Amino acid sequence: MLKILPALIHASAGLSLLAVAAFLQSCSPSHWSKNADREVYGILRSQEVKLFGQPSDFDIGTPHSSSDRQEIEAVKIITGRLETQDRTINLSESIDLSVRNRREYQAEKETLYLAGLDLTRARHDFEPRLGAGSQIAVESTDWQDGDDRDTLRTSVRNRAGFSQLLGSGGQLAVDLAQDIFKFHLGGGSAPPARFLAMRLSQPLLRGSGAVATENLTQRERNVAYAIRTFTRYQKRNALEITISYYRILQEKDRVRNEYLNYRNLIAFTERASELAQDRLPRFQVDQARQDELRARNRYILAVNSYRNLVDGFKLTLGIPIGGELLLDDSVLQSLASTGLTPLPLDESRALEIASARRLDLVNEVDRFEDAQRKLVVAADAFRPGLNLFASFSADSRGGRDYSNFNPEVYRSRLGLDIDLPLDNLEARNAYRRGEIDFDRQLRQLELALDRLQLEVRSGLRGLDLARERYEIQQNALSLANQRVEAVNLLLEADRAETRDILEARNDQLAASNAVTSALVDYHLTRLGVLHELGLFDPSLPRFWVENPSLPEIRGNNVADHRVKPRAIASGDAVITPEELFQESSNASE
Repeated sequence: MLKILPALIHASAGLSLLAVAAFLQSCSPSHWSKNADREVYGILRSQEVKLFGQPSDFDIGTPHSSSDRQEIEAVKIITGRLETQDRTINLSESIDLSVRNRREYQAEKETLYLAGLDLTRARHDFEPRLGAGSQIAVESTDWQDGDDRDTLRTSVRNRAGFSQLLGSGGQLAVDLAQDIFKFHLGGGSAPPARFLAMRLSQPLLRGSGAVATENLTQRERNVAYAIRTFTRYQKRNALEITISYYRILQEKDRVRNEYLNYRNLIAFTERASELAQDRLPRFQVDQARQDELRARNRYILAVNSYRNLVDGFKLTLGIPIGGELLLDDSVLQSLASTGLTPLPLDESRALEIASARRLDLVNEVDRFEDAQRKLVVAADAFRPGLNLFASFSADSRGGRDYSNFNPEVYRSRLGLDIDLPLDNLEARNAYRRGEIDFDRQLRQLELALDRLQLEVRSGLRGLDLARERYEIQQNALSLANQRVEAVNLLLEADRAETRDILEARNDQLAASNAVTSALVDYHLTRLGVLHELGLFDPSLPRFWVENPSLPEIRGNNVADHRVKPRAIASGDAVITPEELFQESSNASE
């Protein structure tokens, strides 16, 4: 037992030294998190410059990122979400709020970040990968053949080295300085100590060249896909916020119209009650009061619908639900004053623009190329394996430490390793799977092109429909206003009944609401078409009423052309069923 004490003391000293070294070299997890951020953000900025010519200010940080995640308490989160704050915001501020707080937006940013993080792992495979460690052991031998000798050996085996994958498909590994010292008591001999070992393997056929870097190539392309996807999402997010914003303003306008109609009906009921004393039958007063109650009910429902839309908008923006949120009406007023901004594009030109500008279509084209490349990679498995290998090691002989190391004593190997592809089942299945994946991606590309054409055609038709609807509703409102004025005059002259004025006012209310709805529908449809064409640009100062610069649109100054409502006559031509279905008039008869 006494003999083992020096060995234990020696081992304890070695462990202490290793513990101190590990402590000095270690870094906190937050350090490595920031290290990952620097590398990933650098990758994303570099890729954005390649794709778009300039980087963006991308950051996945949240209000809680700077806090210790172990110290974030659920009760504080609950308290924070229950806070109430009244605020008034405009459309631009709404979009900014969604960028900072919307949960879906944050999830998209994190998806992009993770694509960059995957690339750092793939790149790391082709960088020197350092490794080091130490092992402390105490070994004793008790002879059982009558010999009273015993052996006690303490060793510290340090290992250090690096390995690296080469872009040509090879692999290099270097190990340094093992068995640095030994503390030895008793008999026995020490094994040789290895000082240096190097190994190199380089495929010459199967697995060489671009096949070896396929994983890295795919990860780099995945980052490009993720950047394009996120860029398109940024614009879709702005469009979704704009749609929600305008729908709330539309409902806000309906609330005002319903309230105005309700107040008018109160006044008319009072007037009808006075006229009932000598001019109107009592049942006509009751009709007026019934419509007044219906108007009150519609107003209450409109108020409730407005409040629900506002609360849903808060949820979309990612802000606390409590408190009042008021939306600035000026953008709706700008729509009314601007009229209908035309989109001077025909179908063929729109498809040409969309094919060049849609980032999701560019991704589908690149994925098609990926499927082609992966077929080449899968076919590589059928080639024979021919690997060049080389190794070198330098050892110390017959000593307990490196004082006996002789640099002229070494061992080396050089040769070729041939692997004939006699069992190709796995390679066959992988290649056939690659062919099927290619066919699927080919169909996916065709589907993406067909969907693009469908979306563009449908969007342009929807824009024409929205324009026609707006013109119809404008004319309907004008007629409704004239009708109300005329019925009021007839009522004064005892040539109309209460029901006439009530119907006229109801039609006026419906037409007023329909005009706002048609105006909003047109502009939101126009923005949707711009988004489908890849032209939607929410960074423009007045993107909700103005078009961005349209590529190569000759002879059209959008800013100088506003579609104003026109009077629609009953004889205005519309497409007939025969024209629509391309049938002769005789066949229809």
